[in-house]
Amino acid sequence: MSVAFVPEPPPSPAAGRSRPLAVVTGASSGIGEKMALALATRHFDLLIVARRQDRLDALQQLITSTCGVEVETLGADLATPAGLLAVQQVLAGRAVDLLVNNAGAGWIGAFAEAPLERQLEIIDVNCRTLIGLTHAVLPGMLQQRRGRIVQVASVAGFMPGPMSSVYYASKAFVVSHSEALRHELRGTNVTVTLVCPGPVATEFQRSSGVTGSMGGAAMMSDVDVAEDAVAAAMAGRFLVVPGFANRLLVALTAILPRRLTAALVDRLQKKRLAAPRA
Repeated sequence: MSVAFVPEPPPSPAAGRSRPLAVVTGASSGIGEKMALALATRHFDLLIVARRQDRLDALQQLITSTCGVEVETLGADLATPAGLLAVQQVLAGRAVDLLVNNAGAGWIGAFAEAPLERQLEIIDVNCRTLIGLTHAVLPGMLQQRRGRIVQVASVAGFMPGPMSSVYYASKAFVVSHSEALRHELRGTNVTVTLVCPGPVATEFQRSSGVTGSMGGAAMMSDVDVAEDAVAAAMAGRFLVVPGFANRLLVALTAILPRRLTAALVDRLQKKRLAAPRA
């Protein structure tokens, strides 16, 4: 791992802190790891959360040795009620300046053949945890009259997703909730940034049952996605769709019939399943 971001002047921290505090879930790899690095170079102290404590410890050592900020780790399985509660308890009474809800789960295959336990885990991680943590930090942000909430969704949130129906539906939930929350927070100086990447070269793809080739679909770098997301959050921008092709896809979903979009997604997903594993 390497810190490949340009430092920027630090934002104002919450009262009683020398530096602002950012919380990043799913920080052990991929987009979450790179967003933690990007925030550290912007002089945020960090609370990083993921299942794999060893990965968190390695990231903590890297950041503290190169960026000079404080990093707290919390190993928690956010697919479980106990994992969510553990994070909520750590956050209780603390002033959080920026929350990144990045932790995610997915699965590819026909819904009738999908393990029910896995489908419910997708809902727990992608929806329940996101709501639980946003609700935990938002009152404090409103009280201090500043804060940033970053919700990592997907281009999948703008379309139906045959062969990955629960994952696509969970991201549609994130898109809808973020749009509504943004409206509620007008005039509060608390911003919502909705990040909707397309395929990204991370461990998430493999854990979701997607082959490394993605059936021919181009994948973006997690570093590029993280940098776009953090830059947008710092500027208070709402929607971030990294990559021209992904922005075009989202634009097309607004005009194409849903049945056609579903057919196109179905075809792509089946190509991904059939592609040889990398």
